[in-house]
Amino acid sequence: MGQFMLPDLGEGLEEAQVTRWLVAVGDRVELNQHLCEVETAKALVEIPSPWAGTVRALHARPGDTVPVGAPLITIAEEAAAKPADDGDGPVLVGYGAHAPAQAFTRRRRGSGAAETPAAFQPAAPAPAPAVAPRVAEEEVKASPLVRKMAAERGINLAAIVGTGPGGRIRVEDLDAAASAATPAAAPAPAASEDEERISTVGLRKAIAAKMTRSATTIPHFTEYGLFDATSLIALRERLKADPAYSGLRLTFLPFFVAAVVEATRAYPIMNSRWDEEGAAIVIKKRINVGLATDTERGLVVPVIRDAQTLSLALVAAECDRLAPLAREGRLAPTEMTGGTITITNVGAMGPVETGAPLINAPEVCVIGFGAIKPRPTVVDGSRLEVRPGAWISISCDHRVVDGATAAQFMGALIAALESPEGLAE
Repeated sequence: MGQFMLPDLGEGLEEAQVTRWLVAVGDRVELNQHLCEVETAKALVEIPSPWAGTVRALHARPGDTVPVGAPLITIAEEAAAKPADDGDGPVLVGYGAHAPAQAFTRRRRGSGAAETPAAFQPAAPAPAPAVAPRVAEEEVKASPLVRKMAAERGINLAAIVGTGPGGRIRVEDLDAAASAATPAAAPAPAASEDEERISTVGLRKAIAAKMTRSATTIPHFTEYGLFDATSLIALRERLKADPAYSGLRLTFLPFFVAAVVEATRAYPIMNSRWDEEGAAIVIKKRINVGLATDTERGLVVPVIRDAQTLSLALVAAECDRLAPLAREGRLAPTEMTGGTITITNVGAMGPVETGAPLINAPEVCVIGFGAIKPRPTVVDGSRLEVRPGAWISISCDHRVVDGATAAQFMGALIAALESPEGLAE
């Protein structure tokens, strides 16, 4: 009898929510056959079986959250089908004699309701990680902010192993400790006929935690500007006929990315992060532009890496490649990490003028682009014309960026968009 624990999905995640079972108690399963679909903070993942055999118990219902390492399913193995040195090797991280390989299948969420398994055997609650106190709490390496947050949450710093330089405890360590210490939630009350309950496990839970951290720990300020899109629209129409852009869906987004890169080159402080542990500003040499993308599962931010090295055509190709992967939940973890500055194209979602987006921590700047539409424009200081234009908003971390610097960055960004020929060079 083999009890299969929820494996490490290779994404640095600690839990997953079972969305549906693909097998039932009594079913015979083959090696690598998909057992269930789970939702992580990153994607929908189908878990394959590490053994061939007969399903004896399912240890979670659809909607239940399962910690990594907790029982997921029990399978009565066939003696000849256990993982062995058969040349093919197992597919799950942490199983079998071969090097770990990842064969989880990412899927787009379906619209149907998740079914309840035919038989269900609840698993014993997974114990919280046991971490013995290392030193007295006053001797722990932690910033004043971390100490304050720990006190507010009732967390004993001496019981946490820090992941920062020299074992310093970071905000992320507090979040992990709080998550591990949270008792299993009681079953949610059934929704009445006039309401709908939506689970906040998985991506929505991760978004909630990250946005709360951004809003409560980063001193935001936002500035606004309006740019004339006449020349940008003309350039876009001309490039659509250029063979270099053949087959690409040339939206305004690649131009926004290129303009942000150009402005960031002039003001590199916008491409930095605040180091809480070292009380220092860390300026990043690589410009990795995050693209805030709306999906059925919530907001995800795929990253265009080393955008400062890419031509406009290559940026457009990356936008075309990443957008469908984001919507389908098929982005690799490396495609959603390492961003240094983020763009949110709020105008693409409808007639949104502008907004004050929250910073994608640990970055220090997020730029919002509103809808391009006809606007009354003063030309040459005296003549009023109707021209296409859009609002831009820039939200910054005031610990790193001053208002004057943000205004200068805004000026460089608008200049690049209003005289865009250089973006296509």
